[in-house]
Amino acid sequence: MSSSYKILFRALSFLLLVILLSACKKKSINCGVECTYNEELIFQTGFEGATLSNGEYENANFTGVDMAFNEKSDWSDLIDHPNIGFVEVGYEDGSDNQRSASIVDDPDSVGNKVLKFNIKEAHIKEGSNKKGRVQLSVHDNKCIKELYEEISLKFHPDLAYIKESSDKFYWFTLFEFWNNGAWTKEKNTFRVSVNLYKEEGSGNEIYFRVKSDYKNCKTCEWKEVWGETATAFPVIYGEWMHLELYLKEGDENNGRFMLSVTPEGGSKITLFDIINTTQHPKEKCPDGFTHFEVAKMYTSEDNINYMNSADKELSVFWDNLRLTINKQP
Repeated sequence: MSSSYKILFRALSFLLLVILLSACKKKSINCGVECTYNEELIFQTGFEGATLSNGEYENANFTGVDMAFNEKSDWSDLIDHPNIGFVEVGYEDGSDNQRSASIVDDPDSVGNKVLKFNIKEAHIKEGSNKKGRVQLSVHDNKCIKELYEEISLKFHPDLAYIKESSDKFYWFTLFEFWNNGAWTKEKNTFRVSVNLYKEEGSGNEIYFRVKSDYKNCKTCEWKEVWGETATAFPVIYGEWMHLELYLKEGDENNGRFMLSVTPEGGSKITLFDIINTTQHPKEKCPDGFTHFEVAKMYTSEDNINYMNSADKELSVFWDNLRLTINKQP
C-alpha cells in the first residue's frame, strides 16, 4: 500500500471512529435534572369514553374521559403530566390494513370497551427481514425511578395455535421499559422487556418471560444481562388476566422487577420478583425509565406468517390500565 493510500485509510478510519463515538452521548438525557419522588397515581382508565384518532399511515392519539373513575381518568391527565413526554399508539410503519389499534367491545362482554391490537401482516422492513408492531408508547419521560403498572390482558383464542409450531417462540413482546432508549444516541442503552416464550417442539406450552439487555452502540448487538421464564404458569387464552408490574431503577443489588398475574376468577400469582440491575451495568448517572410501552404487540415476520398460513387472528386485548409512579408493592 502506498503512503498516500495509507494516509487516506487512516483518515477514513479516524472519521469512522468519530462517527461511531458521536453516535452515543456521554451521559443519560436527564442526568442532573432535579426531581422529587413522591408516590402519585398519574392515570387510570377502562378505555370507556376513549377515542383514537388514527390516520392511515400515522400514529394514533387518545382523547376522552372514563367517567367510571372520579380522578385521573382523562387522557389529558397522562399526556400533560409534567413527568411524561408524549403518549401515542406507535406503529413505526405500515397502514391500517396491515396493523391497527382500536377501541372495541370486549368480544366476550358486549358493552365493555377495550383496547385491541391486531397485526395482519409484517409491515416494517428491517434489513432483509420484516416485523410487526403496535404499542402504547409513553416516551421522553423524566424523574420516574419507580413505576407500578396494572393492566388486564386477554389473548385472542387463536394465539394458542403457536403451541403447534415446532419452532422456538421467543419474540412476542408485551411490555418494554427503557432506561436509555436505543434510538436516543445515549451511551448506555438498557431495557427490561416481557415476552411470550416457548421451547422448541410442537405442543409445548407458552409462558411469560422477562429479560434485561443492553445494546452496544458501536456494534449494534444486544447482550442479555439477566432473564427468567415463569414455567409454573402456562398462559391462558380467551380469558382475562390482570397483571401487576413493578420496576425500581437500581444496580444489581438495588434494582427490582416484579410481575404478578391474577387469572379471571382466580387468585393472584407472583411470577417474578427479581433483585438485579434495571440500568446499564456501566451507568454512572441513572435517570429513571425515560421510555416505556405499557401495552405492546411486537413480533417477527415468521410468527405473523405462521398465524396467517392457518387463517388465525393475531390479536391482543387490553383493559383496566392504571399507572402509579414512585409506588412500591
